[in-house]
Amino acid sequence: MKQNYLSLKASFLLYTINLCILISLTSCNNNLSPPDPPDPISEHSPGDISENLVARIYFDASASMRGFVVPSSTRYKGILRPLESVITSGWKNGKAEFFKFGEQVNPIDRDSYLMAGSADFYDEMRTYIQKIFEYEDQLIAENRETDNTPEDSSEDTEPSTAINDSIKENRLVVIVTDLFQDRQDVNLLVSQLKEKYIQNGIEIGLLGLRSEFDGKVYNLGTAPILYRSTPGDPETFRPFYLLVIGKHADISEYFDRIKANGFPDAETIIFSRHLVNPLSSFKDAKIEPENLNSAYFVPDDPRLLQYEIVQNSQPAKISAKGLKYNRLPHAIDFDVDKIDPSKVIAELKQNSTAENEISPDAQECLEVIPARSENENGHEFTIDFILNSESLPSNAVYLYKVTLSPKRNSYQTPDWCLDWDMGTESNGAKTLNLVNFVRGLMDTTVNQHKPEIAHFYFYIKKR
Repeated sequence: MKQNYLSLKASFLLYTINLCILISLTSCNNNLSPPDPPDPISEHSPGDISENLVARIYFDASASMRGFVVPSSTRYKGILRPLESVITSGWKNGKAEFFKFGEQVNPIDRDSYLMAGSADFYDEMRTYIQKIFEYEDQLIAENRETDNTPEDSSEDTEPSTAINDSIKENRLVVIVTDLFQDRQDVNLLVSQLKEKYIQNGIEIGLLGLRSEFDGKVYNLGTAPILYRSTPGDPETFRPFYLLVIGKHADISEYFDRIKANGFPDAETIIFSRHLVNPLSSFKDAKIEPENLNSAYFVPDDPRLLQYEIVQNSQPAKISAKGLKYNRLPHAIDFDVDKIDPSKVIAELKQNSTAENEISPDAQECLEVIPARSENENGHEFTIDFILNSESLPSNAVYLYKVTLSPKRNSYQTPDWCLDWDMGTESNGAKTLNLVNFVRGLMDTTVNQHKPEIAHFYFYIKKR
């Protein structure tokens, strides 16, 4: 029977072990048993951190960064050593390489990296973050040529594929910058991050931290302004950022370790298709059926609940309550009350050689009432499934897959981004175009991946 399911199995995989509901109409018996529910896979999990990690740390060496090192003691200076130490201590085979950038990118040795706490280090007049992406492409391509032997090289492998696979598996790019970008630069930066990384399943992370500052702040269309933060007053400190590119699990681990090394107030966000882990499912939910009787059609399976539909004029209903919403640390936030359900229903053919087919008729028989939160924190929610059995087509077995995704208008810009955005004011404690940058990455990620928070599977059988 499993062979009947193979043609759709790739479409119905899910991360966590989902309990499934078997609903069988009692009009007559049928010896056909439904196929097993899909096996769990890691597709919807951020996975584990890399075992071998090379972190390439790029320092913005422009004049706008100099003010972070002028005061004798600043939080910016304090984070310089942890940028490297959390890599070597947090990954089994972790190492860091160092670079500085302005109009061009240049590698630096470890001694020069330790000079990043000196004002003389910041001698560039302009900043082009985009140059780093070109430099990364060049570095990875060179490493690939060096590492490949004649036996493992392939003329059929696209360079972009090798670059993306390399970053996904064992690379972390860390860019230390104040994100000084005008509106045109922001749009170009978001576009390049989308094309090179987001479209290829590579995540982007942003860590923000306020630091003491005494120097020049550059504003769009005006001359630089002199700004000095007030000692001991974090509200007057100027933000700087770590823009991090790599695998979700590595970015999250890096952020956790930075925060644990003396910076618990660092603000973070990861632009990723991974919002929750595990995906919500029927497992551990409180199931409340209506117009359904308990039944036994197939051998016991911990993933299956089995019912018979009561023969009356009322639709069958299943309420799944207490569904867990385990938000990943640093993930994009969303409103659980604004959820978009999508349905895919496949008719499972009895002939093992026949292709299973999507069934629009069976899809119309199921109504999904969108999720609603059960508590103030939104960590639990309820969803209802209503089946109009009268119009359900006969003589078939149907596999229902229901996926929940946040609606586009449910994603929320973090409060700290709104607070730190310069807007139209010339305030040295703010960042120019921060909201535009964050919202651009957020919208790009959502449009590209349509992140999912829950999968539900159940079978409907009728003769």
